[in-house]
Amino acid sequence: MNRGGVFVTTPRSEGAERMPESDDGQERGIRIKGWEIKSRHSSIASAATIEQFEEALQTSTLPELLFSEAGVDLKHVASQVHFTFTALEALKDWRAHPLPPIQVTVAQDWQRERMQDIRELGVKKMETDWTFTTPYAGTVFREGCAPEANVWRDTQVGIDRELLMRRDPILFYDEFDLYESELDDHGMCNLTIKMRVMPTCWYVLMRYWLRVDNVVIRCNDTRLFCAFGDDGAPARVVREVKHCETRLDTARMGLKASIDAHSNPDQTAQFFESIAPQGMTLFKQQEVVL
Repeated sequence: MNRGGVFVTTPRSEGAERMPESDDGQERGIRIKGWEIKSRHSSIASAATIEQFEEALQTSTLPELLFSEAGVDLKHVASQVHFTFTALEALKDWRAHPLPPIQVTVAQDWQRERMQDIRELGVKKMETDWTFTTPYAGTVFREGCAPEANVWRDTQVGIDRELLMRRDPILFYDEFDLYESELDDHGMCNLTIKMRVMPTCWYVLMRYWLRVDNVVIRCNDTRLFCAFGDDGAPARVVREVKHCETRLDTARMGLKASIDAHSNPDQTAQFFESIAPQGMTLFKQQEVVL
C-alpha cells in the first residue's frame, strides 16, 4: 500500500525546508544539513510500462503490483552523490542473482504422486524464481557518472540506534511499496520502503518480505543511516544488510506453520529477531564517507 508523506512538524523550525512537490503531486522532499531527500509514489504500472520492464529484464514474469515510478533519492549536495532505491534496479538484481525456485506444498504432493509420469514425459522443472527475491541493497552514483559498485567498505561501527530511538521531531516520513505479489495465491511477497528524517539524522529501511504458505519465510532488510555532524565535516552513511530465512516446518518459538503465523512483514522481522542468529543467512555492516 502506498501512503502519503507526512511533515509532522514545520521543517524550517529545525533548520530544514520542504522541497517543491512535483506537478503530479507524487514526489515530495526536504532539504536539511546539506542533503536533498526525496520520495516518489507511483500508480500501478501501465501495460506499456510492463512491456518496457519485460524487455529490459528479459522476462515475461513480473510482480502483480508493480509501482514502476516509486522510489527514494537521497542526494549529498556537496559531493553530488545519490543513494537511490527503485523497483527496476531491485528486479535487475532478482534476474542477475536467481535463487532456486520454491515448490509449494501442493506441487510437492503432486510430484510425489506422479514421479513415473514425470520421468516418462520428460517434464522440465521450473527454473524461474517466481518469488522475486532480490539481494538489492540500493544504488549509489555520482551525478554524470555510472553507478559505483565498490563505494562501500566494511565497518565495525553500526547504525546509532540510540539516536534513532530518541524522541526527536520527525520532520519527514514516508512509506510505500516498490512491488507486491500474491504469488498465485500461494503466499505473498513485497518490497517496501520506510524512511524518516529528524533534525539529527535520516534513516531508510527497504524490506523484501516473503511468505510461501506452509513452506518458507524470508526477510531481506537494507538499512541506510546518516547522522548529521558539524558543518564542513565529512558525511558518513552507514549501510546494514541482513538476510533471514527459515522453513516454516522448522520454525520455533511457538508459532504454527500457518498463514496466520507470518501474516505481515513486521511480524516476520520480529520473529527473526527473537531467534537470531538462527535463520540469518547474511549480515554486513558497511559505510561510505563523502
